[in-house]
Amino acid sequence: MARIPSITVEQIKNRADVLEIVSDVVQLKQRGRNYFGLCPFHEEKTPSFSVNPSMGIFHCFGCGKGGNAITFVMEHENIDYVEALKRLAERYGIQIEWEKGADDFQKGETALLYEIHEIARDYYQKQLYSSKGKRSLDYLESRGFDKNTLQQFSVGFALDEWDGLYSQIDVKRFNSKVLEKSGLFIKSKDKNRFLDRFRNRIMFPICNVSGRVVAFGGRTMDPDEDAKYMNSPETPIYFKSGTLYGLEHSKTAIQLEKEVVLVEGYTDFLRFYSSGIKNVVAGSGTALNFHHARALKRFTTRTVLCYDGDEAGQKATERSGFILLKEGFDVRAVQLPADDDPDSYLKNKGIEAFQKLQQEAPGFIDHYIRNHQADLKTPASKTRFVETLISEISEVKNPVTRDFIVKEVAEKLNLREERIFSQIRRVYQQKRRGAEAGNGNKSSGISELQIVTATDKAEFELSKLILTDFEDIVGFITSKVPLKVYKHSVITPIAKELYKRVRENQAITPASLFDRDWSDQEKLYLSRLILDAESLPEHLNEQDLMKLAIDCMTVLMTDQLGKSIKELRTKIKEAEKSDADTEPLVLELSQLQKKRHEIRSKLRDIKIG
Repeated sequence: MARIPSITVEQIKNRADVLEIVSDVVQLKQRGRNYFGLCPFHEEKTPSFSVNPSMGIFHCFGCGKGGNAITFVMEHENIDYVEALKRLAERYGIQIEWEKGADDFQKGETALLYEIHEIARDYYQKQLYSSKGKRSLDYLESRGFDKNTLQQFSVGFALDEWDGLYSQIDVKRFNSKVLEKSGLFIKSKDKNRFLDRFRNRIMFPICNVSGRVVAFGGRTMDPDEDAKYMNSPETPIYFKSGTLYGLEHSKTAIQLEKEVVLVEGYTDFLRFYSSGIKNVVAGSGTALNFHHARALKRFTTRTVLCYDGDEAGQKATERSGFILLKEGFDVRAVQLPADDDPDSYLKNKGIEAFQKLQQEAPGFIDHYIRNHQADLKTPASKTRFVETLISEISEVKNPVTRDFIVKEVAEKLNLREERIFSQIRRVYQQKRRGAEAGNGNKSSGISELQIVTATDKAEFELSKLILTDFEDIVGFITSKVPLKVYKHSVITPIAKELYKRVRENQAITPASLFDRDWSDQEKLYLSRLILDAESLPEHLNEQDLMKLAIDCMTVLMTDQLGKSIKELRTKIKEAEKSDADTEPLVLELSQLQKKRHEIRSKLRDIKIG
């Protein structure tokens, strides 16, 4: 049976934005990091339906529905997993080549899109060295870019003609559908012919991390042109929000240096790379976002931001810095002079001057506070500044990182740490109250789940702890608590999946957990576990969470013994009533009690912290 290739499934998952998809159906309003609206799955008057874009999931606190983008399409349209993938592929222009053999993925439209971009790259590069491209080549050389650099990065030139590239295309091989989807052409006003999208522009090929050309950025050579830069639109092979310029060249250097320098533009990248700073990447026509951050995270978690020195560049530095902090990066920021950009600074001052700036670059929080000294003049302005900063800090995922940031902010602003933590807790409480408002007669707490006994509660809490970022706790639970002690009919399959992922070193991301074919009850529990796990570190530190894990482990490991002890006591009472010999039963009871005591003592002796 034909199936969708795994590479296409991953492409669909990466492109499917849960916020965008849900917004088609639900009117959402932002509250903190989440968005809320009326649930599309049950009747309600007050919004209890929540979308968390950074986690890639949705959850209704009223009816309990939850999942990722694919799950939402399945639930809302009442279709199966494959059909949902097909709908999303169509939405995002992703061609599905049904897999019959291992190489089928590259035999369809996608392969033609890659090929037409290679034709465009070669054509543009050839034109740069033609008589019509001389002015552009002279301009680039006057900026200090030699031919070796230009050729290494396949920099080219689009002629000031409407059909320069189009005339090179075999329209029998590349049909109108491929031409339109490529993003390299636009339709004429009468819709009867294709015209080149890029004209009279220096062309910078944009590649995916594998080195295949997927798009272009073009800088105009016309001083009267309003749009200095023009970029390819998104296409089936170009996901703008997840593509970084130059990463295919710099990824090895980034891994070796264990750090990446982030710059804004194509020429910034070329200047740095050709000057010997090879652990560098640039944006590709859009501001840095969490997709970019996650793409970088494959290679490093240390970043140095080096954007333009003017006000716009510094605002971009702040936006990017907070995004990277929230995604778990160590972030530093270089402050260039106001009239410099990375390209001009390196060209005029030299590599040693930049390396000095880089070495002295402060941490991002320090940089942010330094740049906002004007906001710290009065108690009122200082309060507003701290509130803004706390709203950003509260979204930092890793609780340890968040604690260090709070400590730094407290020291630099002469505030008590507890005062800042108190404000962060208030932010979380406001979000939680908003999330739980409007549930009507339904409880938003654990009571909506079938958590009845102490062992039910212990299993739920242990599963929740596995979903936190505390590696020591996760490792402790999955190595010390055997799966066989889980008995709850819904929690057990979830625990099995979590244990499997931990033991196989697979990522446990909220959205990916919904890729399995869970039952409705399992989705309800999983959604609730994910949301509760996110808020756990807000109330308990790592030592308290480890103690909780040990307490839950104690409950589960002694549960069966407790039941056996209870049964024996009943048998002893019955034996006493009938004057039967109770000595063997009493001896067995003593042994079980001793065993339970030993287990409890052993678990109590585990060192915490």
